[in-house]
Amino acid sequence: MDQNEFLEFLQMEAGEFSLVTKSELVAAVRERGFSISDRQLTFYVSEGLLPRSVRVGSRAGAYPRLVISLLTWILRCREMGVPVDAIKELLPVWKYVVRARRDHRVDLAELEYVGRQHLDSFDAVLAVPELLTEVLGGYCPNCRRGIVVVAKDGRELALSDAATTIGFAAARRRPAEDGDSSVDWWGYRRIALSVPPEDYGVDPTTVVLGVKPNEPLPPPRRHEGREALDHAETDERLVHDRSAVSHDS
Repeated sequence: MDQNEFLEFLQMEAGEFSLVTKSELVAAVRERGFSISDRQLTFYVSEGLLPRSVRVGSRAGAYPRLVISLLTWILRCREMGVPVDAIKELLPVWKYVVRARRDHRVDLAELEYVGRQHLDSFDAVLAVPELLTEVLGGYCPNCRRGIVVVAKDGRELALSDAATTIGFAAARRRPAEDGDSSVDWWGYRRIALSVPPEDYGVDPTTVVLGVKPNEPLPPPRRHEGREALDHAETDERLVHDRSAVSHDS
């Protein structure tokens, strides 16, 4: 990413943008349950998935605070088996959803356009519902209540309303014997992003997976935990002036 792209990345943040050091980035991602090594971090930067660190005054190796969420999403994708090339395709979609979250307005026609413009592989197409769940579903409930979903027919729906759901239909092109091709529907999924129950384990409409029937369940989840890290009060030393930003070599 060049400097203009880096500044654009900073502007995706809601409110006053800020920076975190490399050690703070790694610590925050590990607090969310993911391991990350220096080698992995360098790899994701070299692949264009993460912005390069910047120098702010005498402080070097700083990243936009939003990179905490981005790196968490990347590692979650990798944990689910999404290839790096597919994550590259998904990055413009991730950026759009983050901007939409910042603006409290998710336009499904725009989301569809961005997705159809950038997504080629089925690995990427099938990961879009999880992307929305990561970016919007993990957002703190109070912040999420102000987000509006604009349907493709212009209707405005409250994201926090349990009746508001978003569908995803995947089409694919099939080669024909005569050398031509045809397009048909491949799959469909619909998700809801309303505020989740306080305790997944006791909610009668939630199916719990990932642990054996005789194993104890995790304690109730603090819904403000994951994304609240991105909105926490930041060290004033890291709130940067654009004129002070320069890329590390």
